[in-house]
Amino acid sequence: MRLAYFGQGTGVILPQLLTQSAFGVLFIKQLGGSNFQAMLLGSLLLLPRVLQIPTSLLVPPSLGKRFMLRCWIINGFAMASMLAVTFLPLEGKTKITLILALTSIGGIASVTGSTFWFPLLHDVVPSNQRGRFFGKMRAIWQSTTFISIVLAGTFLGNNPSLWQFQVVIAVGLIFYFARNIFIAQLPEGRSHAANNDYSNWKQYIKQILLRHEVLIFCGYYSLFAFWTGFLSTPLVLYMKYMGFTIRNNMIVFGFSTLGKVMSLVLAGQLTDRIGTKRVFLMAHIVLCAVCFFVVKIGWLPTNQAMQLMFIAMIISGGMGAMAGVACTTQLFHLAPDRGRAFFMSMATILIGAGPAVSP
Repeated sequence: MRLAYFGQGTGVILPQLLTQSAFGVLFIKQLGGSNFQAMLLGSLLLLPRVLQIPTSLLVPPSLGKRFMLRCWIINGFAMASMLAVTFLPLEGKTKITLILALTSIGGIASVTGSTFWFPLLHDVVPSNQRGRFFGKMRAIWQSTTFISIVLAGTFLGNNPSLWQFQVVIAVGLIFYFARNIFIAQLPEGRSHAANNDYSNWKQYIKQILLRHEVLIFCGYYSLFAFWTGFLSTPLVLYMKYMGFTIRNNMIVFGFSTLGKVMSLVLAGQLTDRIGTKRVFLMAHIVLCAVCFFVVKIGWLPTNQAMQLMFIAMIISGGMGAMAGVACTTQLFHLAPDRGRAFFMSMATILIGAGPAVSP
């Protein structure tokens, strides 16, 4: 399990910077992109999740790990090509178009490969430790993400040049490729039943449709993530129009990651002890209050607003992380032994539709 910790701790830094922090939005704005294009960068890595369904049916589970690692390498080369485009003597619109196209290619590769990430972990992690495992793993990669955000924000300063964004992306690429070294050493799954009838999609869809608890849960969490999507990348533009500098925008938004780190270990323990329903109820109440609080902050002067936004980001990040751990734990409990990759893919698509469309 330590290999998973190290792999995720290094591999998610650049994708998180580009899609789940202020860095990606500000990077596109630095190139002259529109607000829509700036928010589109994150959605392009979430929308291709629908491709996980045919992937789970066409690739045998026994080859899933190898397929996943190769797809992650393709995504790495796509992001490296995206970096190379920024050095070309092209117009801003052309650069942004190429960057978004390469992001789409990389997103497709990353998402299809990640079809087998949860199935790989399913047999590695004991069932009675899943909440704590995912809490610790998320705490680790959120910690590395938070450190990266703070360092990147400090490095960029208030009025950064393009070369500073390029340096951050280049360093992130090194850590991204390092992930494969750790994940390649994870043991294969021990379930032999997973290889049986893995392409029997009609039977799997029928099973999912007959399991009302699965449909209700996926629909519920998708709506939950949709309505709280305002607290993600749209908030970066919200703070920009409030008068926050690039440096302050990145650091303030990065405190949502700090909130995730502070709550994740506790989130795993709470999920194992009190159950997922109570965790979701807590997240509902707190995040609803935070949304109203953030709107109220927008009416205040910039200096006062920035101080309060630190608090809002810590709370929203912490509660969002707790809900995420509970969601993953619940999916693992619902996952069948056969057609596991298909089930996890379908559930992830249904759940991911909310945050993908929200921005």
